[in-house]
Amino acid sequence: MRVDVTKVRNTAKAFGFEWTTHGRLQQLYQSEAALFEEFANYHLSPAFFTGKRVLDAGCGMGRYSYVAAQLGAATVVGFDLHDGVHAAQRLTAPLGPVKVLRANIFEPPFHPGSFDAIMSIGVVHHTGDAHQAIRALVELLRPGGQLFIQVYASRGPRRDRWNARLLRLTNKLPARLLYACAYGLVALMYVPVARHLMKVGLHYVTLVSYSPRRTFRRNVADTFDWHCAPYKSFHTQDELISLLHTCGLTHIRVTNPSYRGGITLLGEKSH
Repeated sequence: MRVDVTKVRNTAKAFGFEWTTHGRLQQLYQSEAALFEEFANYHLSPAFFTGKRVLDAGCGMGRYSYVAAQLGAATVVGFDLHDGVHAAQRLTAPLGPVKVLRANIFEPPFHPGSFDAIMSIGVVHHTGDAHQAIRALVELLRPGGQLFIQVYASRGPRRDRWNARLLRLTNKLPARLLYACAYGLVALMYVPVARHLMKVGLHYVTLVSYSPRRTFRRNVADTFDWHCAPYKSFHTQDELISLLHTCGLTHIRVTNPSYRGGITLLGEKSH
């Protein structure tokens, strides 16, 4: 698949706006512990991080790079396309072993086999070519190293089509207007009657990302995130497992089969 340069640029602008608007943990989480509780849903063993050189591919505002360093990584490198890397740099600055830079997943500024562990959470489905993005990450993994990815799961052909049609409209809105819409949609979820009506609509198309366990600003950020990017792809477990096998990964498993946010896959690069 040929990736559209204009869409890539617009993706960077959209997520740059998101992660500069929500550039502090305090805006998204009630406490630091809440961040670690969220990350625990991916069911990654501490051994994935301890003493390892870890790459956070598509780090956003750096929250998971922050977690990786706290979980014992020897070195963490995070990268992303957009201005949100400045927020990531500020967040991780107190943690010695973290470096954050701006880079493109298709043209990573690293040598092959540079990392012991690579995680890419909520990223490759926004690249325009998720399969090629995954292949690029596998290239950066040393033999015996592990790759963890989290991607959007297919909601079924019909719902995927409706979400794609909605995206063609929403990602054309100016970022500030789309953010205001996301804010309003989330606010409606706090009104009982409106929440009931919205949930009926959610059976057909995803308008709002909402959980009562998350902060209001986190729900707004996730709703904006869902609607802002020109590229958004949905995947199946079998499709991705087949791809990872083709890339030379073994011991592939779904880390959390009950995870509602998508598909979480871990694999090891063969020697």
